[in-house]
Amino acid sequence: MRTGKAQGAMEAPRLGVLDGLRGIAILLVLWYHVWEITWLSPGPRLDFLPATGFIGVHLFFFLSGFVISYPFVRAALAKRTDPSWKHFAWRRFVKIVPSYVLSIGVAYAVGYAQAQPNASLVPDLVTHLLFVHTWFPPRFGTIDGVLWTLAIEVEFYLLFPLIWWCFKRWPWVTAGAMIAVAGIWRAGLAQCCYSGLFTPYEENLPGYLDIFAFGMLAAYVFTRFGERWRTSRARHAAPPVSAAGVAMLVMLLQNLYAYRFHDQWSGVWQIDNRPLLGVAFAIIAVGWLAAPRWWQLLLDNAPLRFMAAISYNLYLYHQMVARELLWRHVPPYAGLADAHADRDWQIRYTEAACAITIAQAALVTYCFERPLLKIRLEDAAR
Repeated sequence: MRTGKAQGAMEAPRLGVLDGLRGIAILLVLWYHVWEITWLSPGPRLDFLPATGFIGVHLFFFLSGFVISYPFVRAALAKRTDPSWKHFAWRRFVKIVPSYVLSIGVAYAVGYAQAQPNASLVPDLVTHLLFVHTWFPPRFGTIDGVLWTLAIEVEFYLLFPLIWWCFKRWPWVTAGAMIAVAGIWRAGLAQCCYSGLFTPYEENLPGYLDIFAFGMLAAYVFTRFGERWRTSRARHAAPPVSAAGVAMLVMLLQNLYAYRFHDQWSGVWQIDNRPLLGVAFAIIAVGWLAAPRWWQLLLDNAPLRFMAAISYNLYLYHQMVARELLWRHVPPYAGLADAHADRDWQIRYTEAACAITIAQAALVTYCFERPLLKIRLEDAAR
């Protein structure tokens, strides 16, 4: 049984602004993968948004760094006992693994996994179930291409106790070390392996430690100073500060989009610029959390909270559903080249893909994931 102090630390208040950011992250990723199929342009001035929508994954990593460290930071600054590591592990397991395994089963049941390049049943299953598939380039995109991020998340969770031990004592030094390791990892791979292993190995945990670090720093700064800001005149500066963070992020995405004609453009651009994405995310998150309620409602609202609630299962299935619809000609089209030239098909397909995958994600979330999340560790141990 947990002590009252540990219980209170573990049950940190829910921050609706972060749910809103999670909802935006999944919408960006969904838009990106559907756009990859349709090439539907939102207009010349906005083309950079779907083309760089994969940055939604970086936002997910930032939010993970914030959310999992937040109750620990609260406990540390209040000089309370750390939240229970058993409950931390159980919560991460029951949230991630069952839905992940179910999505793999569905991918094989519908034949999607077998259709992926380099598909090989035993190596694919072993590496994916151990969350190490990103370290083996032939396995990186098998079963379902989006699953690479789960390997990074789980590896970060496994390392988090060690990272937290350091961060609790030296937050700025630890975060700085994480940022340095990520930068060295990316730059080193570009120097040694640019023509071969740069792309797959750059997309591994060491290359994203800086994004997680900014999430942890944002949680630390907000926990330490947020209440003071929210009850002082500083709260009136929070909306323009967070808006400046959005402007910074937009400029970064436009700059990334302008780089698209270079070889391995997204990875090369991020060698030096990925930390700037973390800075923009941190400004947006902390600024919005410290802002008056009327400003928070722009993110903390029912539609974005719903998208956040189904975001995990929407992420797991959206690309599979979208590509299955394309392969099965739903809605019908004469040929891929013709379809890309047919704006009516582009619109109808985008609507169908988004509606079906959102409905499917809601079904899995509320009928499978949510019941599992209600199981307590004490009940599971019986």
